[in-house]
Amino acid sequence: MKALYRAKIYHKRFLPRVNEFLYTGFYLKFSLDEMESLKSRLFGVNRFNLFSFYEKDHGHRDGSSLSQWAKEILDKSGIKNFQGKIVLQTFPRVMGYVFNPVSFWFCYEQEKLLAVICEVNNTFGESHNYVLKNNPAEEINYLSKYFHVSPFYDVKGRYEFDLRSRDRVQINYFFDDKLQLMTSISGEEVTLNDQNLLKLFVRYPFYTMAVVVLIHVQALFLYLKKIKFYTKPVKGKDEVTYE
Repeated sequence: MKALYRAKIYHKRFLPRVNEFLYTGFYLKFSLDEMESLKSRLFGVNRFNLFSFYEKDHGHRDGSSLSQWAKEILDKSGIKNFQGKIVLQTFPRVMGYVFNPVSFWFCYEQEKLLAVICEVNNTFGESHNYVLKNNPAEEINYLSKYFHVSPFYDVKGRYEFDLRSRDRVQINYFFDDKLQLMTSISGEEVTLNDQNLLKLFVRYPFYTMAVVVLIHVQALFLYLKKIKFYTKPVKGKDEVTYE
C-alpha cells in the first residue's frame, strides 16, 4: 500500500499554563516492500525531486536496509524472526529537506498489527525508539519517557499511545499523575499521484522547513509564558525502550 494523507496535527499543553494549536499538512504512508513504486515525475527515492524519500533519513541513518533495521529493533524487543509487512508513516522530503518529529513503523503479521516502532527525533539531531507491543491496534500502550524532546518538559513521566483509530494516532503525556500534554495526528487518505503532490506543494510550499520553524515559534510562546526551561541532559543516541 502507498498513500498520501492530508493531516491535522494537534497539541494542547495543560500545565502550568495552557498552550494549544492545530496545524494542517500532510504525510506519507507506504509499505517498505513497495518503496520503489513511490517514484514518479515529482517524487524521487534516494534522489532529489520536488518530493523525495531517502533511506538515510531513518534507521541507522546510513542508507542501509530499513527493513533489516526494523527487524533488529523488533528482535531486541523480544519479537524474534519477524517476517511480516512493515508500513512506514512519515513526512517526505520537500525540496530536499525534512524533519520528522516522529515516524511510525506499523509491523503486521498475517494482517494483524503486531507492533509499532515510534522513531522519535529532536531538534538536537538525536533519535530514540519506543516499541509498542501490547495489541497496539486494540489497547492503549503505556511507556515511560526516556528521551529529551522539548526543553519545556523534564525527562520523566509516561506516555499513553492510542492507535485504536485507523487514521489517527494520539499520544498523551503524564507526570506527577497529571495530564500535561495531549497530541494527535490524524489523516484523510488521498491517492498518491503527481496531481495531488502538486496540489499539496502549492498549498504547503516548503512544508517540512515550516515544521521546524513552527516548533521554534511554539517554543517562543512557551518562553514568553514563562514556562520552566530544562537543560538538555547528556544521553546516548539511538536508545530503545520496550514495553
